[in-house]
Formats: sequence, structure tokens, C-alpha cells
Amino acid sequence: MRRPRLFAFDLDGTLLASDKSLSETNRRALLEMTDFGAIVAFASGRLGSSVMQYARGLGLQPALLSLNGATVYKSEKDGGHLVFSMPLPARYADVLIDYARGKDFAVNYYIDDRLYSVRSPGISEWNALYYKETKTVCNFVDTLDGFKGRDPLKMLFIGDPKRLDEEEKKFRSQWDHDIYIVRTWDFYLEFMHRNANKGTGLTALAEAYGIDIGDTVAFGDADNDIPMLQQAGLGIAMGNALDSVKAAAKKISSWTNDENGVAREWELLKREFA
Repeated sequence: MRRPRLFAFDLDGTLLASDKSLSETNRRALLEMTDFGAIVAFASGRLGSSVMQYARGLGLQPALLSLNGATVYKSEKDGGHLVFSMPLPARYADVLIDYARGKDFAVNYYIDDRLYSVRSPGISEWNALYYKETKTVCNFVDTLDGFKGRDPLKMLFIGDPKRLDEEEKKFRSQWDHDIYIVRTWDFYLEFMHRNANKGTGLTALAEAYGIDIGDTVAFGDADNDIPMLQQAGLGIAMGNALDSVKAAAKKISSWTNDENGVAREWELLKREFA
């Protein structure tokens, strides 16, 4: 490939170590990429405000592919403009709101860069799990009925993996060609617009910067990273990535997220384009 002009990174399991920390080694690598003249983008299923917690103190302002690519922003130094948005149509979201009522899993509803969920003792453990993993502030409501008729950017079920296996099978048989359904973790089942994913988000960001998609590099480890790895000029699966992700990537790293795989791959790329 030609000299990379845009690097996109999944966070959990990729850029971040298993304890959710960003190592100093990876931080320095990100800064070197910007000195190299490239755009650095964080690509995550989280809200933009949650993703940005990892940018604080880095000395850089990343572009954002948030909510698995449903929203894409240029970096703050370039104006922070929204360049892509693809919400889930209300006709699907409303069904999910009704279906999830009283169930034994939590439901996250993302709209206007805010997260909403129903507060209930029976599902509090799943709300707590999500906060522990993402540190995303949740706005609790008694019911999501007030959002009916609106188009959220994403909806997420959080619950027991075996239970979500059942829900995934059910909704895939019902909607698999109509919307984007993806497991981003054993405990998470996500529902989005069929054209909202990290691959379309990466394409939109590259176009916004006038960058050829062939001049992009993406790193990931999970199924929701596959569209991005396939779309990028160079898609790199981490050593700890799922087998499905490794099969979709153009390169498989010899290192995991706990071995500073991002920084090590950067060292190889630096030598290639020095």
C-alpha cells in the first residue's frame, strides 16, 4: 500500500489493554502517527463522549467513529464536524422497546449523543456491567415509551450470553437483511441501521478528509470490526482477535492488545515508509 494517511483503532481488545488502560507505549505511537502527517481515529461502539475520555491528556485530538460507525466526526482540531450519521429507523426501534419490556436483560437507547435505559432492580446488574466496562453515563427513565417514533443511533441488549444467543437467533431470522445486528461482546447484542457500521464510517471519514480509502489502516479484534478491516487499505487483526476477524483481515498481528500490538505494528510500518 501507499503511505498511510489515516489510522483507525477499535478500543476494547485492540488499542486498550485488557484492564481498559492505554499504555504509554501505544500513546507514543499515536502521537508519532500524527507527526507522520496521518489522521488518527478512534472507532468504538461507545458514545463519542465516552470515547473521548481516552483522548484526554494524550496530546492529540482524534477523529471519532462512535456507536459502531453510526456517527462520524472530524477531529476537534479540524472543527469536530459531524460528517456521517445513520440512525436506526423508528419502526425497528419501537418494536425493540415493546419487546424488551419486562425482560431479564437491560436495554440501552442511544440518541442525541446521550444514553438512556430503564431503571429496574431485576436488570441493575447489567446496567452496572455496562458502566464498569465503558464508564458511560446513563440517563435512567421509567420507560422508553417516550422515545417511540424517534430514530435512535443504536439500541443494545445487555444480558446473560446464553439468553442473548436466543435473542440474536430470533432477530436475525426476522430482520437479518433489514438492519445490522452484531454481537460486540458476549454480553452485548446491538441493533443499528443496515448501513451503519465501522466500514461505512471509515469510508465517510476518509472522504471528509479527501483521503483515498486505500491509504487507510485499521486495527480491530471483534466481529463489529470486520467491516472496517475489510474496507481499509490495510486491515490488521490483533493477535487476540476472534478467528472470524482474523479471516477477514489483510494481516494478523503477531502481538495482542496486552503486548502493545498497535505500537509494534506501527514500528513495522514506520520502517516500510521511512
